[in-house]
Amino acid sequence: MSAATATEPSTSSPSFRRFHAPEQPRPVVHALDAPVWCYGVSADPSPGLLPRVLEFVAKRGLVPLVVHASRCVERDAHGIEDTLSVDLQVDGLDPDAARHVGNCLGEIVGVRHVAMSRRG
Repeated sequence: MSAATATEPSTSSPSFRRFHAPEQPRPVVHALDAPVWCYGVSADPSPGLLPRVLEFVAKRGLVPLVVHASRCVERDAHGIEDTLSVDLQVDGLDPDAARHVGNCLGEIVGVRHVAMSRRG
């Protein structure tokens, strides 16, 4: 098909519909003095690991305050160490839920170590 014969769909055409994203609920704003739970995850670099880490926060309806992930390749006397490091900060969790998230993060296949702390 040549460029001269190609036509753009008309917005008045019955087959053309504009996509309207469904209205999202407003995010919950937490008090400034609410605790922030910080998780440091050290793991094998795997393409599916980061989404699995974020899943434990997302399924609680929360959005992390901070997510930082980096892949670190280090050479030492024992060879090459390839590690994925994920730092995650989350508010809106009570202490029991925060501990549960930390335990679940440690159960993910490929996770080597999880450090957890509370700020605020």
